[in-house]
Amino acid sequence: MRICTVGGGSGMPITNRALLRAGFRDIVSVVTTFDSGGDTGRMRTDERGQLLAFSDYWRALISLWRDGKRKKLWQEMLRYRDGRGRNFGNNFFRFLVEKLGDINQADEFFQELMGVKLAGRVVPVATEPADLAFQTLSGQEYRGEHYLDLQRMSTDRVKKIWLEPRVRASPEAIQAIKESQVIIIGPGSLYGSLLANFLPRGMAAAYRQSRARRILIANLMSVANENQYYSQRDYIDIFRRYLKMSRPFDDIIMADFPRQPRKIWEKAMKLYSYEHSRPIRADESLEPQPILADIAIIEKKNTRLRHSAKKLAGVLRKVIG
Repeated sequence: MRICTVGGGSGMPITNRALLRAGFRDIVSVVTTFDSGGDTGRMRTDERGQLLAFSDYWRALISLWRDGKRKKLWQEMLRYRDGRGRNFGNNFFRFLVEKLGDINQADEFFQELMGVKLAGRVVPVATEPADLAFQTLSGQEYRGEHYLDLQRMSTDRVKKIWLEPRVRASPEAIQAIKESQVIIIGPGSLYGSLLANFLPRGMAAAYRQSRARRILIANLMSVANENQYYSQRDYIDIFRRYLKMSRPFDDIIMADFPRQPRKIWEKAMKLYSYEHSRPIRADESLEPQPILADIAIIEKKNTRLRHSAKKLAGVLRKVIG
């Protein structure tokens, strides 16, 4: 069974690792190429924007890594940042792309070079550089995905997003959507990691035409400038608008929060309230009804909620079959 995961950031790797735990070995990860924060942003600025963002690409690639004696070492190496914040992974894959001439060949070359096996492949959603732009409720307009992160605690919510320029989706991304039996979206930043993948020309249409089973792994918490206090209904309505579908998903997996320890849960909620963030509420009156499951953990270090790849694996195994 071919499964296509769509996303970026830190969410997609969790989904991929969960799928590997569940026993799936034919995974195609479609990732965003519009990141403009941190070291990636500096690299793209130096090149006047004429450079793809590689950060989501290599993070997804690591998450598909099945085995290899030096797996842990390479994971640490690709994530390594020097004293000036420059990331080794970004420069390494930039080098590969320049030598190979095509980012779609990078994962195969990486497997040969490192002697590792991947449970699938990674596909960039576009091979032409572009920036994510958005407008807020107050009418302010911004160009650059990093502004979404900078204003994540702002109550001046995002009204609409688009690409500048509006590039075409890569043929490989379109093919992945059309040929997969299952498509899984999320979790991740609603606009920056998820919907950004459907802005290139051809992607939303391919998704609508696909006969795959469509699954959404909903985010755990709302983000003030993206979906402040949203319920499941509000959350799904945004996908309906950008995908132009009345029913964009066949299954929606959401966290069953009451299973969290009470004391640490209350502490986490208090800290999230300072960020104008709340849990995304399930609505069992909707179709399809949400699949509520124990899929969340609370990190002790910073008391943040995260999806658990181990817990999610069991749920995906049952949902996909």
